[in-house]
Amino acid sequence: MRTGAGYSKVIAVVLLIGLLAACAAPSPRGVPSGAVQAGAATTAASEPRSGSAEAEPSSPTAVRAAFVVIGSPALPAWIAADRGIFERYGLDVELIYVPGLAKISEALLANEIDFGVVPAPAAMGPGIQGADLVMVACWSNKSAFSLYGQPDLASVADLVGKRVSTTRRGSLGELWAAEVLSAYGLQPERDYAILPLGGQPEQLAGLQNRAVDAAALSIPTNIIARKLGFRELLNYRDHALEYAGVGLVTSRRFLAEQPVVAERLLQATAEAVAVMMQDSETALAVLGERTRQDDRELLEESLSFERDRTSRDLMPTPEGLQAALDSLVVNNPAAEGADPNRFVDLSLIRKLNDSGFISSLYR
Repeated sequence: MRTGAGYSKVIAVVLLIGLLAACAAPSPRGVPSGAVQAGAATTAASEPRSGSAEAEPSSPTAVRAAFVVIGSPALPAWIAADRGIFERYGLDVELIYVPGLAKISEALLANEIDFGVVPAPAAMGPGIQGADLVMVACWSNKSAFSLYGQPDLASVADLVGKRVSTTRRGSLGELWAAEVLSAYGLQPERDYAILPLGGQPEQLAGLQNRAVDAAALSIPTNIIARKLGFRELLNYRDHALEYAGVGLVTSRRFLAEQPVVAERLLQATAEAVAVMMQDSETALAVLGERTRQDDRELLEESLSFERDRTSRDLMPTPEGLQAALDSLVVNNPAAEGADPNRFVDLSLIRKLNDSGFISSLYR
């Protein structure tokens, strides 16, 4: 493993990742100070595009929303908030950071927020217990990690008898590793031990102090591991799995009481996804501002990966919904055998697709 002064910046980035959740709660609305001006894909639409639910009201409608991760999966919501897209659809969106799916689900059920920028399990977990939460759109349709190991590991086969870290038991990283490694004939516990370490920075630290032999790392931690000289045994692009990841979750009550507001939020989000897919400079600027990161290589690779796993139609796949439900079984046996379609309401996003609104964003 390479070390030395050349990697001082990399180590600083590692420390930054650990601090983000504690101290990087972004400005709830508007453009942050020093924000780079939006690019052509953003400024081209000074008014809501054709297909809007209604004419824009004279005063914006307040909407409360929370995102669960300070990272590239939340980028469309950040773009919509920081580049004025929500406002163009008549919405005054308060967008806050709330760590933990359970906390966001609880806030939705308590009517403390209106939408969660979260993966499907935020609706499915409470839904199994009878709550009325539903996913209404999903742009991140893949679960993917890189498996990084100590430099002396030559291949996946060398993991036999070794220790593989994950964030926690039943986490996406553990489920991903179990499924991908099974294709190589390796089974958890029988062939390798699972060590939950609590977070991505902790996993990287585990590699550095040799507390573990390999770790399932997501962007940007996998990029940092590569720069530190650890060996990539499995690449995230080659081993992405279908999964209903980050999208929008709300309650059936809100959809029934505020259908126009919900549709406007979906329109704004779809436009922000289009900006992310087509306007690199705006997307990179917002990502850098929100994560307080200026490493261009890291930002570009993060954006590239998000584009690879983003669905332009904002529709979760059946396979992704099933995988999201299956991910709950480890900690909630009641999820086994449930119908994943119980926990989605895709009527509004289908309407935006069928009307041609979403396809118009890419012309």
